[in-house]
Amino acid sequence: MKKLLTLFVLICPLLALAQQTRQITGQVLDRADGAPLVGATVFIAPEETQAKNYNPQGTIAYEQGRFAFKLPVSVKKVVVSYLGYEAQTLDISGKSNFTIYLSATDNKMDAVVVTGYQRIEKRKLTSSISNVKMSDIARDGVASVDEMLSGSIAGLTSTPTTGAPGGASKVKIRSTVTLNGNTDPLWVLDGMPLEGNDIPSDWSSKENVDNLYNMSIAGLNPADIEDITVLKDAAATAIYGARAANGVIIITTKKGRRNQATRVNISASLFVTDRPNLDKLNLMNASQKVDFELGLAANGRLNYREKMGGVARILDQAGERTALREGGFSSLSPETQSAINALRKDGIDWGKEIYRVTLNQQYSISISGGGNKASYYFSGGYYNEQGTTIGTGFERLNLTMKTDYDLLKNLRFGASVFVGQNKNESYVSDTDVFTNPYKNESYVSDTDVFTNPSQYTRTVNPYLTAYNPDGSYVYDPDMAAYQGNNDDVIDYNFFEEQHNTEYSLKTRSIKTIFDLDYKPVKGLRIFTQFGLQVDNSMTEKMAQENSYFTRKYALYSRVDGITYMPEGGIIQNWNGDLSQYTWKAQAEYSGTFAKKHELDLMAGLEMRGTTSTTIHTKGFGFDSKTMVSETMPIPPGSELITSPYFKQYQKSFYENRYLSYFFTGSYTYDNRYTVFGSMRYDGTNLFGVDPKYKFNPMWSISGAWSINREQFLRNAKWLDNLRLRGSYGAQGNIDRSTSPYILGEWNKRNPGGSNEDAINVLSPPNQNLRWETTYTWNAALDFAAFDNRLGFTFEIYGRRSENLITTRTIPSETGFTSTSSNFGEMSSKGIEFTLNTVNIRSHNFRWETSLNLARNTDKVNKILIDENSWTPSLLGHSRNAVFAYKTAGLDEYGIPMFWRDGQRISLQELVNFRVVEEVDPWGFGSSYKAVMNQSQSAIRKNLSYIGSYNPDVTGGFNNRFYYKNFDLSVSCNFVFGQLMKETPFYNPTQTNPGNNNTTKVQKIWSAANTSGIYPALTGGLQPDGTEWGSWETWTENPDPYRAYNTIIESFNGIGGGSIFDNLDIWYKKINYFRVNSIRLGYAFPERITRKLHLSGLRIHFEARNPFVIATNYDGYFDPETYGSIYSQPMARTYSVGLNITF
Repeated sequence: MKKLLTLFVLICPLLALAQQTRQITGQVLDRADGAPLVGATVFIAPEETQAKNYNPQGTIAYEQGRFAFKLPVSVKKVVVSYLGYEAQTLDISGKSNFTIYLSATDNKMDAVVVTGYQRIEKRKLTSSISNVKMSDIARDGVASVDEMLSGSIAGLTSTPTTGAPGGASKVKIRSTVTLNGNTDPLWVLDGMPLEGNDIPSDWSSKENVDNLYNMSIAGLNPADIEDITVLKDAAATAIYGARAANGVIIITTKKGRRNQATRVNISASLFVTDRPNLDKLNLMNASQKVDFELGLAANGRLNYREKMGGVARILDQAGERTALREGGFSSLSPETQSAINALRKDGIDWGKEIYRVTLNQQYSISISGGGNKASYYFSGGYYNEQGTTIGTGFERLNLTMKTDYDLLKNLRFGASVFVGQNKNESYVSDTDVFTNPYKNESYVSDTDVFTNPSQYTRTVNPYLTAYNPDGSYVYDPDMAAYQGNNDDVIDYNFFEEQHNTEYSLKTRSIKTIFDLDYKPVKGLRIFTQFGLQVDNSMTEKMAQENSYFTRKYALYSRVDGITYMPEGGIIQNWNGDLSQYTWKAQAEYSGTFAKKHELDLMAGLEMRGTTSTTIHTKGFGFDSKTMVSETMPIPPGSELITSPYFKQYQKSFYENRYLSYFFTGSYTYDNRYTVFGSMRYDGTNLFGVDPKYKFNPMWSISGAWSINREQFLRNAKWLDNLRLRGSYGAQGNIDRSTSPYILGEWNKRNPGGSNEDAINVLSPPNQNLRWETTYTWNAALDFAAFDNRLGFTFEIYGRRSENLITTRTIPSETGFTSTSSNFGEMSSKGIEFTLNTVNIRSHNFRWETSLNLARNTDKVNKILIDENSWTPSLLGHSRNAVFAYKTAGLDEYGIPMFWRDGQRISLQELVNFRVVEEVDPWGFGSSYKAVMNQSQSAIRKNLSYIGSYNPDVTGGFNNRFYYKNFDLSVSCNFVFGQLMKETPFYNPTQTNPGNNNTTKVQKIWSAANTSGIYPALTGGLQPDGTEWGSWETWTENPDPYRAYNTIIESFNGIGGGSIFDNLDIWYKKINYFRVNSIRLGYAFPERITRKLHLSGLRIHFEARNPFVIATNYDGYFDPETYGSIYSQPMARTYSVGLNITF
């Protein structure tokens, strides 16, 4: 009995303890988008040792990520985890129901990376690959994913080309590897390379800034994207062959999850876009402009468009210009003074008339789920953004359908369809190029963009009004018809142009991807994929009869006083069809032997073809009501027949084919050492003249050493990852603007007055033309410690590009002076650093920081030294080298001085200005003229290297804060040491009184302003306004301003050699730190969502581009587009969004 009593006493507490349990319930969600994490585990924390014998130790979250777990009351903490997400330790004291949000992690060793051809475990990664979750970079009011990449990945720069809605960004990965070829990376969608227009290298020029482009990724809905992977080095990109030398960006889209109930997600955002602040342009007000015009009119030397401007018109009408020059403003009659002072009152606020505040919207809905054998994903999206520049807008419609289905136990079929329609709306700018038939002046190389809104904002006179009292339009009396020194004007009113012109681009795109995945035996996978991309783009530019654009066209159609263009408007249409297919088949094998040896092999082939057709039509005398145009009657023998601006039909076509074979192999020993190799053999019809140049091998070899897995570090529990990586390989690049065949342009000519067809040869043939090849090495160190709270990656790389296609001189007896040739060589190198930290990690609060830095440089090692070039050779300098005239201040006349061999020299000495006597060989006396050294070699000698357009450092700085159900993210990017060129705000010999200007004109040197820092104004007249006589009097009267005017005017027409436009004073180093986004979100707790019968409910507020901290960008809207007077300002938006999950 005593023994039984003792046993009962011992068992009772255990029975009591066994009975003291409680149940906790909850839901595990993705912090980024609120998606349920089906399969997440919830288990008792390891430190709860008193419950180590309790069974079960954990549970799994099933439908909708919900779980229920019965556990001992003594347990105070549980751990919630999910593959690819940061585990979270949860304090369950005093609560029984929880909503747990897990954050995706980038540094888990068991994570995988998608390269487009295969999935590689991160522990086996040997190449330079970066990955970013779309949820981490998502922003409201951003139409395309390329802009969202800014500041997110080391070595990748994404620069907005304009602030226009739907405007593309110029994306660049690491340094440049080609001299003339394209520098854009290759975009890949779920394994299918995309085709589309490349962004022009001179995207900010006046010839390109107003054009609308259809980019390859423009139709994708960012809401459909799961993550983005960037491949940088040869080991990662060589498998892609052609175009991979510029890097590869892989987009992986969302898909349904197996064994998940149907999930419906709806998101909506409204965003307000603020009007740009014109104060940044530092423009003169009406009173300042009047004073400036008075100063110009009082300067007798000036003769450039001297009749333009309100002051000049008043003076000339009153006949008092001479009185102003001789006696100043006080000598003018009271009526004239009163009329001039009336101009000091500002007209309308052009900033408010050209720009606006807009309310925009975006919506997205997705339905996803799956069963045991299939999954599905369906989504639709709508995006509508009206630009801050009146008349601009972007609209996008998306439809995405994805599914995969197990045909057999080991055979899976997948299908994806991406349907998109974009519509860009913009203004009609007079960006067509013409010659002036009136004055035998040619402006073919100089495009007029007077009506570009950003440009017009800067130049319109502040005292100008837009409407007469009767409501009719007031035409700008200073709107020039041509470039150059003339007083011709054409009726222009901004609002008339806005109402009577249209410019739109509508793009329809279908991308389909089908794949079969077969796994016959363990470790073996056979995969095939077929992708098809079909794009149609329709551009229409229409200008009615009452528009500046049409009036200008009509003027240029006038020959011998007769206007041949019929009355009515002008309509232009561009219809482009692009299609491409990609088919690849590959086999993969993965196996482990003796527990230490891991082998991964892949081999396959790929076929790709691209076809593009573009048709351009132009109709004159267009009636917008009947939608009919008229025939343009051009008389035989007229120069209009050969003018490209009156061609009414043009068609272009190209077709390219590629065939590739590829292989990769990877060996890992003891989970410590990995060796990886790849080979690709590419062939293309672009280089098919000589068969030996048709194919090009691309290869790579790389390795990695996981140092933290060595025996001597296995006890370092604080160390999560310490890994060395290295790679070397060859990549291929194609300059698609060249060809081994003759490149020509079809044209017409009329020798002797009879028309005949002709071909202008742009480049003679070269059957030896072949691929450009880049050799790249990369070395990296990966580090992570303290439960991945601290991690960094440090990388260095070098590139050597050979056989670069450039122009090379050939013997003149061939009939040509130069041809395309694989002659160039260049090298580059760079450093990249990425730091990720979890600064604070507590029960309710978490703070994460990521920082990335990059520095890239390049140098041209071999290039043709072209004796006909106006600029020095790039040899020994960066591809983006900048050459300028080095100034040494101003002399006593306000004329710039220069440095040569350490000595200050005058402008006349710089160009060896002199007046010489010419004796007529027929004995008719002699004459005098001014001469100077204007040969190409002389100009090249005077230009000096001052730097490169490559920035010193680029990077991003991002912070994320989580407090209970709140989250706050702040995303930034920065650029330091970016050399940029300011567009000169004036020309000393061509300052137009009819244009407004920046207040910097008050810093121009003059006799009354000797502290001015900018060169003085001058003209072609004497101080009293009379004409200069013969140069014979130069010795007696060597007026420095006469020589100054002659020199500047003589060099103005020499593109790269123009003295004033290429002074070093226009170049500045800019540093800027832009806050891209500040986003605050709140996820409603489960107790609320359950009452609303929802799985998740989240609201967020965001400010995009709220501010930028920058130096030296005065006079421009944004530091990114500094120097471009045509680019639209970047949008600053404030948004509110709602995300609902059923």
